[in-house]
Amino acid sequence: MTYLVAATVLSTALTVLNLVVLLGVVARLRVLTAAGTRGREGHEAPQPVLPPGATPEAFTAVDVDGEPVDARGVRLVGFFTPHCSLCHERMPQVLEYAERGGLRREDVLAVVIGDGEETAELVAELGPVARVVAEESGGTVFRAFGVKGLPAMYLMDDQGVIRASGTDLTGFPVVVPA
Repeated sequence: MTYLVAATVLSTALTVLNLVVLLGVVARLRVLTAAGTRGREGHEAPQPVLPPGATPEAFTAVDVDGEPVDARGVRLVGFFTPHCSLCHERMPQVLEYAERGGLRREDVLAVVIGDGEETAELVAELGPVARVVAEESGGTVFRAFGVKGLPAMYLMDDQGVIRASGTDLTGFPVVVPA
């Protein structure tokens, strides 16, 4: 009988110890989660897109139709690559956003990162709604917008200042058709 009592006490003690350790782990995870994108020195980690209020660098490029492209008049900019499943998931949202906002093809710039053959499908999907520039990672438009991750999306105002940016359209204001 004393072995049974001893086993019960030991089992209860181990259960309580396990619970204390588990609560400690949960508390630590909450601290790490709250830190989110904080870096080692307490600075924010770089975001994959330029923030609202920033202005991209000036650029000139040539779209897939052979026409020159720059930032003038562009309202919506999206960066995609065929190797990114998230890009494929978000691209229809961008196309719908442009359509719903009454943006003309000239108002929308899509930048497809990759080489010719692998980008053909994305270029075909984006072409009816956007002017499409195909370039390698680190290309002219990619650098101008300071892209550090894909997908990347920007809503521009008439002065070329970024109004909204992100890897999805969450938080983007509704564009009212002109």
